[in-house]
Amino acid sequence: MPVSFYEVAWIFVIYAFLGWCTEVAYAALETGKFVNRGFLNGPVCPVYGCGVLVVIVILTPLKENFLVLFLGSIILTSVIEFITGFLLEKLFHNQWWDYSNEHFNICGYVCLKFSILWGIACTLIMDVIHPTIYKIIRLVPKLPGTILLVFFCIAFAVDLVITVSTILKFNEHLKMLDELGAKLKVVSNEIGENIYEGVTTVLEKSDDFKETMEIKSTEFSENHEELVENLSNLKNSISDKKESLTESISNVKSTLAERKEERSQLQARYKELLERHNKGERRLMKAFPAMKAKGHEESFSKLKKYFEDKRIEKKS
Repeated sequence: MPVSFYEVAWIFVIYAFLGWCTEVAYAALETGKFVNRGFLNGPVCPVYGCGVLVVIVILTPLKENFLVLFLGSIILTSVIEFITGFLLEKLFHNQWWDYSNEHFNICGYVCLKFSILWGIACTLIMDVIHPTIYKIIRLVPKLPGTILLVFFCIAFAVDLVITVSTILKFNEHLKMLDELGAKLKVVSNEIGENIYEGVTTVLEKSDDFKETMEIKSTEFSENHEELVENLSNLKNSISDKKESLTESISNVKSTLAERKEERSQLQARYKELLERHNKGERRLMKAFPAMKAKGHEESFSKLKKYFEDKRIEKKS
């Protein structure tokens, strides 16, 4: 049982690091490669540090009762994981992990399978691992231990600031992609509407032109004696209708050209925005493969696909 803030801080740091090692090992078994798992950039998973620390503080007096220790570990770690997932989503509008496909899950934040694994791990830590780690903490001289701890805390704080900044920029990035995507849809829809309206107008004027031709032809046939006057009127009418039809076609072409140019510019800006990312964004997406960007699902999916395509391109 820790008896000072110094010991509490060291327990948190050590188990946050060991938790990160566990996540990396688990990811390596699943994917066959190294993945820097965890919310922060450095080799720490704070949720593990908090989880184990709470279990140690609360359950040390009860550690002799195996069943109480096991069930208590399950309950405490599940509560911590649920609160962490819930708060991260509310603060950053992203769901970082999702157990929705697992049986007996609660809102996708916790599930029975991993809660049991947490219980087994914490029971093992309490009975086997922690006594040795606690002895090491107490054996290390206080002064160098404090200096080292201060260094770790500063690094942790800096890492936290950088990570939060990355997430905020990431969300802004997704928002901009959403806005550009919405504009692209509007312009594409306008192009479709312009094509429809243009074709409809041209057809109407074409029908009007044919109707005028038929009427004038009939008038010409019925009034053969007025050939000169009718012929002159017919020429003028045909000329007016042709001019109107040509003008309509020209307007449709001009409008379509403008809309297509606008769409090309938006597509170029969208592609540029997709390519404008930083390593922090990519790391977060790799670290949390089940991550969901609330409110930006479509843009997040496209950005994820872009990263995946680039990864495949590099391999080939």
